[in-house]
Amino acid sequence: MPKATRWRGSVAVAFLALALAASGCSSPSEVSSDTEESDSAASTPAASESPVSGGSGAALETAYTGQMGTPPTAATSPESGVDLWVVSCGEQVPGCSIPSAAAKEAGEAVGWKVNVCDGQLNPNGWGTCVRQAVSAGADVVIPIGIDCAAVQQPFEEAKAADVTVIGGGGVDCDASGGQKLWASERLQLDGLSAQETYELQGQLAADWLIGQTDGKAQVVQLAFTDSVWGPWLNSGFEKELATCADCSVISTLEYSNQDVGSGQLPQKFATALLQAQDANAVFFPVGGVVNLGLAQAVVASGAASKLQVITALGGGPNFDLVRSNGGLNAVVGYPVEWGSWGSVDTAIRVLNGEEPVVQGDGYQVVDAEHGMPEEGQPFTGGVDYQAAYKVAWGL
Repeated sequence: MPKATRWRGSVAVAFLALALAASGCSSPSEVSSDTEESDSAASTPAASESPVSGGSGAALETAYTGQMGTPPTAATSPESGVDLWVVSCGEQVPGCSIPSAAAKEAGEAVGWKVNVCDGQLNPNGWGTCVRQAVSAGADVVIPIGIDCAAVQQPFEEAKAADVTVIGGGGVDCDASGGQKLWASERLQLDGLSAQETYELQGQLAADWLIGQTDGKAQVVQLAFTDSVWGPWLNSGFEKELATCADCSVISTLEYSNQDVGSGQLPQKFATALLQAQDANAVFFPVGGVVNLGLAQAVVASGAASKLQVITALGGGPNFDLVRSNGGLNAVVGYPVEWGSWGSVDTAIRVLNGEEPVVQGDGYQVVDAEHGMPEEGQPFTGGVDYQAAYKVAWGL
């Protein structure tokens, strides 16, 4: 199938990468299956306005309102005969497998042949998957939770082979000073850059802590150092917390994939928590590591009753911890599956020679009393995104 000319205009944002351990796995495996400037969708609520902070009560309202858009309504017709490869950051973890499965579902919904390649949580695996896709004659590649800079050379090869690469939760190489190699990132929220989108998550987490501590948050924060976007999460958090006169970060624990892969992170965090006797709040920037011993460390500390604990980049297992009072009190909720359908929508429009449009998948803070999805159900922000996309695609 001849490939459509790629749109190279400037892009705004991309989501949700869920970084976990790069722990020396084997070569990747493969699972195969054959098979606008956006307006508000009629079946969805109106988009939230950009958050504005204030006192502790206003901060809580800001956190719960968040910023959520709507799927695009501008019609577009999926091209037939497309071979889509979804490169999962690692099928072992829900933060990679869930959005990968959703991208597969969306691709199959429009009649595309979809291959899911398991990158097994390491850059070698991700690069091998991209090269397999190129070798197999893929028309489109969607890397789930993977930054371009992590495997730049394979993406250069994909570009040279005229493969359309669409972001699925990472950022293009220009975000770290390189050249743009992807046809488009996923455009997430109107008017926000990729950096601003990650900072928004940190801001909403800080707003929730300000509100829950009545403006007296004393925070132990973790900081993920192995990604382009890790510092953006903490920057947004720290800037917002600074608007609260009696709030402060009293301890920062930096960590890397090596800390996660070696199993050392829970003990490091437990030590940091023990040393921060005045702490009444905890900020985890990446939900994918919270269930790997960090929430358990909160419970084991004996201080869980006095701590307000929130994570950004959250997912289903994090909601389970909130429901069970298992060492996590709130999540900056993100509709993961909606984002993946948005990546497929972006691919459809790029292949058609159209400009990508904002997809609307945003963020709201979820706790036991606000916005919690039913057990076993995904967080959607109250939006029937699948119905909206099917209408836009003429299905």
